[in-house]
Amino acid sequence: MIIRELPSGQLLCIHQTTHALMAGELCRHWGNHDFVRPEPYAAVMLGIAQHDNGWYEWELQPKLREDGYPEDFLHESDLNAKLQLWRRGIARLYAQHPYAALMLSRHAVLLYESDLASAVLPAEARHRTEEFIREQAQLAATVREQFGDDPIYAPALRNEVLEANTWLLKFGDSASLQVIIPWATERTLARCPVDFQGAYTSIVMRHDGQTITFTPWPFRVETFEVNIHGKLLKQRTFPTAADYHAALAEAPYRRLSWRVAPG
Repeated sequence: MIIRELPSGQLLCIHQTTHALMAGELCRHWGNHDFVRPEPYAAVMLGIAQHDNGWYEWELQPKLREDGYPEDFLHESDLNAKLQLWRRGIARLYAQHPYAALMLSRHAVLLYESDLASAVLPAEARHRTEEFIREQAQLAATVREQFGDDPIYAPALRNEVLEANTWLLKFGDSASLQVIIPWATERTLARCPVDFQGAYTSIVMRHDGQTITFTPWPFRVETFEVNIHGKLLKQRTFPTAADYHAALAEAPYRRLSWRVAPG
């Protein structure tokens, strides 16, 4: 769950799966005379748009923080629960398309490898994280074995192509969160794929309440629109999870939209 605080003081509760769809919308036009279009296109777009599907069950019964404020994904501190979310999402996506699942797997591995490198983790947390990474290495080996002779997917399984497709997922994920939460109105997004053969660049993103801009412009259209929807809560804290769930069930939807244009 993403909790966006509106100027009115109301809360807009946005599902992770809805954010993931917006991430896909931010990537679907990728490719022009300076940036190569991702391939295999349909599988890559699926991987981006479904990258948070492991949260589906959690969001059917979302939690409250200790102070009664709705909990968001940034405050979910249970490592085991998060690893299970990743496992569930990867397995669910694997049933749709193994290559898309491999992108999601690689996305998760990059996040947890960064944690292992930068954080002083307790021994048990380190063990569980390393176990998860080993599982994902086995998944990658399985997909490569299954599709190693496929004329479309074998080229996409080369390390430089898979990494580029995964970093495109990260572009969509980061850009969507930057606007939805929202974080700072300007951000430099690193490692944006240029040729899907190992070349990357940085893209500067700026946003306000109506417009998102990117410099340089990586898309094949002159401009496009993205939007997000969530449940609008007037109440900010709740005595019980049941009260929170009831309020969500009754809350109206609110849609936010942005025009995406060159910077």
